[in-house]
Amino acid sequence: MTAQPEASGGPAEELRRRITQHGPVGFDEFMAVALYHPQGGYYASQDNRTGRRGDFFTSVNVGPVFGKLLAAQFVEMRQLLGEPEDFTLVEQGANDGQLLADILAAWPGPAPRVIIVEPLEQRRAAQRKTLAPWIDCVQHVTCEDELPNFTGVFFANELLDAFPVKLIVREDGRWFERRVGNEDGRFVFVDAPFTGEAPAVAEDIRRFSTEICPSLTPWIRTVAGKLTRGWILLIDYGHPSAIRHQLARAAGTLAAYREHQRLDDPLADPGAQDLTAHVDFTAVARAAEQAGLSLAGFTDQHHALTALAARIFPSMPDAQLTDEEAREMRALRQLLHPESMGTSFKFLGLAKNSNAPITAFRFARDARRELFA
Repeated sequence: MTAQPEASGGPAEELRRRITQHGPVGFDEFMAVALYHPQGGYYASQDNRTGRRGDFFTSVNVGPVFGKLLAAQFVEMRQLLGEPEDFTLVEQGANDGQLLADILAAWPGPAPRVIIVEPLEQRRAAQRKTLAPWIDCVQHVTCEDELPNFTGVFFANELLDAFPVKLIVREDGRWFERRVGNEDGRFVFVDAPFTGEAPAVAEDIRRFSTEICPSLTPWIRTVAGKLTRGWILLIDYGHPSAIRHQLARAAGTLAAYREHQRLDDPLADPGAQDLTAHVDFTAVARAAEQAGLSLAGFTDQHHALTALAARIFPSMPDAQLTDEEAREMRALRQLLHPESMGTSFKFLGLAKNSNAPITAFRFARDARRELFA
């Protein structure tokens, strides 16, 4: 994804050192240090970052039904590939390993080979603990470059929103990059001319802020090169470019969170708050096609999980459900609800050496029209 920060002091100390030596840094560099610094970076912390006691909710926090639905999709994918003996599941951004545990608990028969891409030892330790029942089939690599060639599925749930981004702003027709400097011990934004490729934005929007992700293209090129045959499934919140670059999002999508509250200053207290930006799914799809992948589908979580639920849940009135089935149905409704996670989260499927349709996109619209119109 991106080079990991050097391990000298905490995030704030490291950033001040870099700014002193080289001048203002790009926000992507600031974000990489704040999130991934091995000593005090946001994701390097032992604290639980998700759930009611964390900073944000994910689909995994709703319960095991999300993993159960993904397991059904991955089993179908294995069948479509002809049940290869070396079928492999690869996850990046596995957090504490709970999603993989839910998937493997629902897996019929022996578990497949599993590889987790995880650079942080604290996370690897948590994943090994969570996945103890399946540890014999689980291995770790520190980055996607270390993946072996594999047949199967690479998947990531809420990974891309944490990729470091550059912040760019257009004012009166000119684009600037918002870099980060140090002023009297405080991190502040410093504007500099931007000479890279800027997005197409309507001319009548006088001021427009957005984010671009420099590490996206090399990351997906690497993953695509490791996948011999199968799919990449990416689940995250975001929009196609045409929606992302409208007036309604003229302030950009960068956000900082702590304890489920959105904070005003993304530069404050690096390492202590989550930094995230909505995914530009058109940019992801374009980079994927340039890397030799084909579009397998694009839809929101409501339609993807509705299609998968129809495969594995019996159709019956609530009165006939067991307590466990009732809990699953409540969790499923939360995952599908349009005002909760149902429409904000998207599923993007990318294929290599397979054109077989997969169930998650059974109710999807035309992916190319949705992403590139």
